[in-house]
Amino acid sequence: MRHPWLVVLFLALCSAPALAHGGQYKGPSDAGGPSSSGGNNAGPPTNPSGANSPGPSAPSSGAGSGPNSGAETRGGKKQGVTSGGQIDFGASYESWEFWWENNKDQYLNLKDRMAKGVGSRTNTGHLTGRGRKDSRTASRRPDTTRITMDVLPVLTDLIKTSNNRDIIDSSILAMARSAGEESADAVIATATPLLAHTELSVQTAATLSLGVLGSPKAIPQLNDLMTDSSKGRQLAGGRGQVEWLVRSFAALSLGLINDADSVSALTQLISDTADSDKDLKVCAIVSLGLMKNDQAQQASDFLLKLIEDRKLDAIIKSYVPTSLGKLCSRMDNPDSRVVPALHKLFTDRDTDNYVRQSAAIALGLLAAIDQPEPAKNDVVKALLDYVAEGKDTQTRHFCFIALAQIGLRDEHAPDHLPTHQAIQQLFAKEISKPSVGTNRSWAALAAAIYAQVQREAESDIVPLIAEAYRNEKDPSFKSAFALALGLLNVGSQAAVVFEDFQKKAEQDFKGYAAVALGFLNFTDAAEPLKQICQQKTITPTYRLQVATGLGLMGDPEAVDVLIQTLQSSQTLGVSSAVAKALGLIGDSSAIDPLKQIATDKSMGDITRAFACVALGMVCEKTSLPWNARISADNNYRARVPAIDEILDIL
Repeated sequence: MRHPWLVVLFLALCSAPALAHGGQYKGPSDAGGPSSSGGNNAGPPTNPSGANSPGPSAPSSGAGSGPNSGAETRGGKKQGVTSGGQIDFGASYESWEFWWENNKDQYLNLKDRMAKGVGSRTNTGHLTGRGRKDSRTASRRPDTTRITMDVLPVLTDLIKTSNNRDIIDSSILAMARSAGEESADAVIATATPLLAHTELSVQTAATLSLGVLGSPKAIPQLNDLMTDSSKGRQLAGGRGQVEWLVRSFAALSLGLINDADSVSALTQLISDTADSDKDLKVCAIVSLGLMKNDQAQQASDFLLKLIEDRKLDAIIKSYVPTSLGKLCSRMDNPDSRVVPALHKLFTDRDTDNYVRQSAAIALGLLAAIDQPEPAKNDVVKALLDYVAEGKDTQTRHFCFIALAQIGLRDEHAPDHLPTHQAIQQLFAKEISKPSVGTNRSWAALAAAIYAQVQREAESDIVPLIAEAYRNEKDPSFKSAFALALGLLNVGSQAAVVFEDFQKKAEQDFKGYAAVALGFLNFTDAAEPLKQICQQKTITPTYRLQVATGLGLMGDPEAVDVLIQTLQSSQTLGVSSAVAKALGLIGDSSAIDPLKQIATDKSMGDITRAFACVALGMVCEKTSLPWNARISADNNYRARVPAIDEILDIL
């Protein structure tokens, strides 16, 4: 059965059934990618209701559809399956929206922004100025005592008394993401019986919750599930082999816990697992990339060897560079062999495109402008050359972001002026006179990310982005330029963006403009945004973006507006968008009304379940969503169902 806290999002033109609640918008379409099931007959959990509920709308630049074929799952119900054959991506998958939706959490970071307070702009300076800020009341994050005494008991009771899988799934994951080590025993005691549940969606939710909890106390159960041991089979209900998705989530959960002893178990699993079991093998590789402990070097050594394996399936191999990049980016002394190995992989003409895309992402995480031998500045040159001459569009786009990340980390930019000038000149050229049209949006976003840190570049970059924004007609490009202005906090352009927001009809643009206005803290837009957020007819994606803008502004009434919208919600999409928005804001004032909705049996089960999702997000113990570190800097082009599931969870 499909996770009740998941939803696969389709284009408005796609009539296939949407999958059940908890999902988040990850780009302009659910364009299918190269994916395969875990080698078993049962597909990933499917929509429990089978409702034909369309997901959030897609930007007009996209086109495509997701794979959806019938399959028998446990319980005998025929449901949609997200695995299956090779599907043509179409041009839409290469648009910048996919990258943003997978990486935005680190830039939004609403909970930290709200906790620190944000200012309202009362005047603006010159084009690159930031204006004066007025202090505002900070949002209140719930404290540990309230979570332990007020929230966890409600979720526990819902799990024990409800027979609705939507509510059970949502509640156990909400418990895990909000509970600290002091409550670990209680969460494990609640989750363990659910591992044997007859519904696969409950099993997988319980498995994942043991990892999201982050307690080493859950490691024995996860090891047993991952290795399909006799004890693992007993934990899973004694019905034969542990389901492939349960095993995959167990492997990934070990990385979330970050236990050093798990590195050996994961490397052994990867070595022993056939490429046909893509999901299990990929989740174990991703798990290694989440580690930060005294066995990180062992994990790095293993991943370096995998890079050299020319027989390894290309989709599986594409997860190796990104995992290696994430792993080494957190190490105090990363192995000096890693960047040269990634550089060699990137420049090798025989490298598969999916693997090269991932190598570009990883180089962005690790390479330095003053890279020592043997790579030297060849990494930057290789990325620049690929933008100029490379044939794979997605690799070229990822190169823009990689160059921005490499450049922004340089703490001695004046010592490396020629290289920085080359990077800035590339951004400037591709914003104003692109060699390929789609480069414009990527160059603008990359330039904004770069100039957020390398402030001396603003005087050249900001006017170019502002001019490109004013002259742009295409909604997708204009949206990217608006976000770039927002990321750079160009206050003088806020009124211009707001005017366009009011005049233009395309919700695709208006949603991103609302986020940009939030970044710019243009509080004159707050009242119109609140009115829009309450409208019944807008798409879920647009509602979420508008609410995100309000959250970025620190609007004190945003929570009340969202709670009222959730209470009156009649659709899956509205409930999902509101739950996500409440969770992003993370204000403790939402707890009591969410508890009331979750426990009100007169409410629909889906609405109640989304209230549980929102409770978990509001009370989340980390500033960013638990899956943000998996979503960020991930090659979303190389897809397997298990990772799709993880990335779709609210």
